[in-house]
Amino acid sequence: MDSDTAIGGPHGQFPSTQVSLLEAATAGPANEALERVIALYWKPVYRFIRHKFRKDNEDAKDLTQSFFASAIQRDFFARFDPAKASFRTYLRMAVERFAASQHAAANRQKRGGDIQFEPLEEQEIAAESPEQVFEREWQRQLFALALDDLRAYCEGSGKQLQFQVFEAYDLAAGDRPSYAGLAARHGIAETSITNHLAWARRLLRGFVTERLRGVTSGERELREEMRRVWM
Repeated sequence: MDSDTAIGGPHGQFPSTQVSLLEAATAGPANEALERVIALYWKPVYRFIRHKFRKDNEDAKDLTQSFFASAIQRDFFARFDPAKASFRTYLRMAVERFAASQHAAANRQKRGGDIQFEPLEEQEIAAESPEQVFEREWQRQLFALALDDLRAYCEGSGKQLQFQVFEAYDLAAGDRPSYAGLAARHGIAETSITNHLAWARRLLRGFVTERLRGVTSGERELREEMRRVWM
């Protein structure tokens, strides 16, 4: 687990079919919908704050936690208008306003000579904007959560072999093994490797869709987010 984001909490399991973000917010307590938002957005928000406001690890964690605590207390969902922006953009802009306000307040309490900024890698500063960091971390966390869902489903339904094949091939850190090598390793036919991979990829796409459904305002935004993820 990343030491810098361990406070983000474990990846929870959600129902196989999720209502949209706005449906959840209007039908029941907003906290239920917010839990889904936090699972997907904690790390992107943390990285965005670190990058944009040059915060160190602990300060960025504190600001991230404070933002979500504030969202719980305020009408965070009620103010969201899907006609104006995607929920992802709405949340990022809210984070930026919140962090800027907190950052300015903290600086006012210090003398100018005492203000210090956490150094970032020069390559990181030059390569990506804070907005790009947010988008990258969002996609990374989305797939991490969907992979957790797939793994849990396979373990709970006796499909461990299918996940092992998928993990060895699609999640390989280096060169991918050959189908023949995988088949020999698991004692199955090469055609079974093809079938297992197709099955796991199809389910992964479904879990990605369900994660997105839980943090979008409806089918239109869901389709737009799916195009962004898979383009």
